[in-house]
Amino acid sequence: MSRKFSFTVPYAVPVAELHRAIVNDQMWQARFAASDTARVELSHPEGSETIRIRMTETAAQDKVPALVRKVLKSELSFERIDDWGRLTGETATGTFVASTTGITTEMSGTSTMRPTAEGAEIEYAGTVEVKVPLVGGAIEPLAEQLLQRVVTGEKKFIEEWLAKADA
Repeated sequence: MSRKFSFTVPYAVPVAELHRAIVNDQMWQARFAASDTARVELSHPEGSETIRIRMTETAAQDKVPALVRKVLKSELSFERIDDWGRLTGETATGTFVASTTGITTEMSGTSTMRPTAEGAEIEYAGTVEVKVPLVGGAIEPLAEQLLQRVVTGEKKFIEEWLAKADA
C-alpha cells in the first residue's frame, strides 16, 4: 500500500530567481560536479524556460539505514526525474518520479513553486510505495525523509549559487 506525503521547502530568493536557477543547466552541472556517486542528465523537451533533470546516485553502505540494509537485494541506487514547466505569472509547476534499485521503491508527485513574503517556496506532494513484504510500510517514511533531505540540500546549493552569481 502506498503512503501519501506533502512538505514545503522555503527559499530566501524571489520566485523568478528560483525558477531561473532551476531551469539553468550550469546550476545543475555545478551541483553534481563534485560528486563521485551521482550523475545528472539535463534536457529541455518542452523548450526554453523548462527542464527535465534526471538524477541518479548510488548510496554509500554506511549511509543506508539498518532496516533498509536488511532487505537490500543489491547496491542501493536512487533515480529521480523532475520536470519543471515555465513560470506562469508567479508560479511554476512540475512533476517528479523516483525509484530505487536494490529495494523496489516508487515515488511520484507534483511540485509547485510560488512566492512567499520571504521569497519563494516549493511544495512537494505525492505518494511513495516500498514493495517489500512486512517492512515496506516501515521503510516508506524513510524514503520520504530521503527526498526531503535531497531537496533541502538542493535549496542550500541553489541559494549559494545564486548569491555567487549576484556577487
